[in-house]
Amino acid sequence: MLAKFAKGNVVCVGLIDTHSHLQSKAFSEDLERCLSEAKSAGVVSIVVCAGSATDWTRTREVAHRYGLAYMLGIHPLFVPQSHENDLLKLAEVVKVAIDDPHFIGIGEIGIEGLTMTIDERQEWFFREQLKLARLYGLPVSVHVRKSASRLLYHLRRQPVHGVIHAFNGSVVEREAFLKLGFKLGFGGAVTYDGSQRIRRHASELPTDAWVLETDAPDMPSSERRDAGDLRTEPKDIARTLEVVAALRGMSMVAAQEESTNNALEAFPRLRACLPKVH
Repeated sequence: MLAKFAKGNVVCVGLIDTHSHLQSKAFSEDLERCLSEAKSAGVVSIVVCAGSATDWTRTREVAHRYGLAYMLGIHPLFVPQSHENDLLKLAEVVKVAIDDPHFIGIGEIGIEGLTMTIDERQEWFFREQLKLARLYGLPVSVHVRKSASRLLYHLRRQPVHGVIHAFNGSVVEREAFLKLGFKLGFGGAVTYDGSQRIRRHASELPTDAWVLETDAPDMPSSERRDAGDLRTEPKDIARTLEVVAALRGMSMVAAQEESTNNALEAFPRLRACLPKVH
């Protein structure tokens, strides 16, 4: 049973997926089914994060069509094929989107250090998007892979708030992000027995410092890997909740309430996208 609780003037029942890519072609054939199954699994809201200028329109359309929330940005993996003018376009799009209740922040942005060289161009794209988030007082969803030190460098100089997506760093890095007011996102990676570092973070984080996410269609759970089905779906967040609740030694109802409260704190505009319960 999922918890029902009030948050401001919104009553929420269920789970919030704070990070997905439902605009992906991976969902071109069966997105409605996936969303229906997610709703049956207790999911009440999903944040759709953009990848680059090429999918901003699709991201917005998916959010509007299905009553979801969305974020706009340029993912570091798309920086090589992006143009400097895309940052100007992003500023123009955000200026208009700020009046859209479905639009909640800037993302996915960040720095990629595992498959890419961390260079000035990557950091410039990240820095400019932080400036945009600050201009409008918007939260961010931040990508981090082998790049925590550079992210922290910029975040200390361009202070914003939001979520560090799929964090898998050290305890020292964790504490540095928490000190800046960020929450850490947990998805399918936490379901692996071998993910000891991630599981440690999930078990040790303060009450107000974590959220749930799927990264759908990416970041599959251990169950999906074992079944040979690597496409993550929004409903998978229910399994993540189960694992995180066990790691934190709390009931699923209490863990759901905690994670949803934290999602609303990280992304305040998300409240407008929640279904009203009478």
